[in-house]
Amino acid sequence: MLELSDPINVWVFFEKGQVRPYIFFWNKRRIAIDKINLIHQSREGNKELYHFSVSSGGNFYRLGFDGTTLKWVLEAVDES
Repeated sequence: MLELSDPINVWVFFEKGQVRPYIFFWNKRRIAIDKINLIHQSREGNKELYHFSVSSGGNFYRLGFDGTTLKWVLEAVDES
């Protein structure tokens, strides 16, 4: 898996108090998320970070959301 820290734009649903990404934009591509495989949280000082391991078309991605700045990054990619 290739580790990154690329800023991305993400379309999300807010459902039952949770954030659910469903499309993100990276390298001039629109990537629809087929499945959210895992969600976990971490802290970096005062920042609360959310990490989403997702899959799309047989590829795997890890998206990061900073709850303090409300910014998204693509943290890792495994494309076949």
